[in-house]
Amino acid sequence: MTTTTAVPFMLTGDTLLKFVDERKDLIQRGELTRTEMILDAGYVYDNGKAMYVDFYTELLNARGITPVLDSEVQDEEYEALSKEKQALYDMLDEESYTEKWSHEEFMTFIDELSDNGIETVSDYEDAFYGYNDEYHAERYFAEEFVNELESIQDSIVYAAIDWDSVWDHQLRYDFSTIVMDGTTFFFRNY
Repeated sequence: MTTTTAVPFMLTGDTLLKFVDERKDLIQRGELTRTEMILDAGYVYDNGKAMYVDFYTELLNARGITPVLDSEVQDEEYEALSKEKQALYDMLDEESYTEKWSHEEFMTFIDELSDNGIETVSDYEDAFYGYNDEYHAERYFAEEFVNELESIQDSIVYAAIDWDSVWDHQLRYDFSTIVMDGTTFFFRNY
């Protein structure tokens, strides 16, 4: 139920703030909908529909709030990184395994790399051993790693090896892992 008549022009600035303030109680009591308030403030398309985005953008502007775009935040976060970490971010952005990562995932990955002492592209290249998107990534990593070192595949005991145990009791001390988007990354510990 609309309590006022439609305004022939769009309210802005202090007039819009006062208009919204006067209608808060009506909206809270359910006597007026937000859509009706928007229409009453003059934010109406030619087809009679409410101009939600225009109304709320003007309301933010009237309150002195400048909406921040995601790209601006991302740019600020990137610029706040050291030159070495920016180079690391850029290098990771070129990798095929990161093509679907969001900015937040890159930042999280870089933070986790830092936790493992990897701060530069050179550190990354020295420590990076591989990645695996299998469900039991550590188990498969252990098997592949041992197979690279020794040719035991033809041994009679090969099928009896508990690769999870090899990872848990031998290799996890020599390697760090970071899991991102279902992929496990392996890095040598130094």
